[in-house]
Amino acid sequence: MKIVVVGGSGFIGSHLVDKLINDNHHVIIYDVDMPRYEQDCEFIRGDARDLQRLLISTRKIDAIYHLAAEANVNRFYESPIFSNDITAVSTLNVLECAKVNEISRVLLASTEWIYGSGEGNEEQIIDEEAPYSQNPDHIYTSSKICAELFCKNYFQLYNVNYTIMRYGIPFGERARPATVTPIFMNKIINNEEILIHGDGSQTRQFIYVKDLAQGNVACLKKEAENQIFNLNGKQKISVLDIVQTLETILSKKAKIKLSEQRKGNFQGRYISSEKAKSILGWEAEMNYMEAMRKYVSDYNKNSNKN
Repeated sequence: MKIVVVGGSGFIGSHLVDKLINDNHHVIIYDVDMPRYEQDCEFIRGDARDLQRLLISTRKIDAIYHLAAEANVNRFYESPIFSNDITAVSTLNVLECAKVNEISRVLLASTEWIYGSGEGNEEQIIDEEAPYSQNPDHIYTSSKICAELFCKNYFQLYNVNYTIMRYGIPFGERARPATVTPIFMNKIINNEEILIHGDGSQTRQFIYVKDLAQGNVACLKKEAENQIFNLNGKQKISVLDIVQTLETILSKKAKIKLSEQRKGNFQGRYISSEKAKSILGWEAEMNYMEAMRKYVSDYNKNSNKN
């Protein structure tokens, strides 16, 4: 297949590109940033908000993965208009390209945040049939819900096929320095204080990025057409679990300071990926500790090169 990965130079996108190339697909990265990992594929420098350039770049394409978005929730809080533009509005551009260029499918990177933080039974299992948050407590959440609804609208109105992939929280090689794991890692290594908002009990289903990339590839299957899949890790990991795992791997004690909870900070619910397992044959393979050891080893190796 000939596949465009919008946002293919980024953290998750670059791992997805690796997997697609390994499966002998013809891959084109469409991104504002140059690829950094010497991948054997085409590259088009372009902004997902530039509809005309995107239209030209997606001619005679079989599928589009849309991973370009504002991933930093803090920037969403600080710059909501810009962040929504590159998250929800860019999704409209990708869908319009699929309609005009008659591309078979758009695969959208979404998030578990769309379910909302919610209160109640912590043991409740959330699957893809659960409703969107009726009272989203972050603009990031609202923008992601909007992007998903655009996919459904384009299918209903224009017969543009889609697959929505709701990610857990990815971690691993190539992660942005501003994400929680490398921040905590650096703080521990440099004997600096780690600031935790709330009591540290809020959880995420962290997923190793290479497992997540493989889940994205599995969503290319015909069975995934016009479906929604949760692609999550199997373990609920609290913020304090992250610190304690890093303490174990680094053999060094962290300095922790607790502060008040941030507005709109997702508390975490258990999100099931059973649908992806039963229909696509995909599930996260690597447990959290094992994946973290690989990530820390790679991080230290690359740090020593600099």
